[in-house]
Amino acid sequence: MSTNLPQGRVTFRGRGLAFAHGAKLVLKICPLCSQWNAPRAADLGQCGWCAYTPSGRDVEPAPSRHDRDVTP
Repeated sequence: MSTNLPQGRVTFRGRGLAFAHGAKLVLKICPLCSQWNAPRAADLGQCGWCAYTPSGRDVEPAPSRHDRDVTP
């Protein structure tokens, strides 16, 4: 995995959710099958459902919760 990852909340080209800590990714929601990941698989950086392993080139910073459009 690349060491030039954006840090904190990240997505994979707008899908899924992970947290980047240095060169490590904790995969919370799989961008391929959209399943919430099991904690142990998340810490390993792969999906426990479909075995997706993220590519560093697909990682993008996730928009902050304050950047999203909110309908009143």
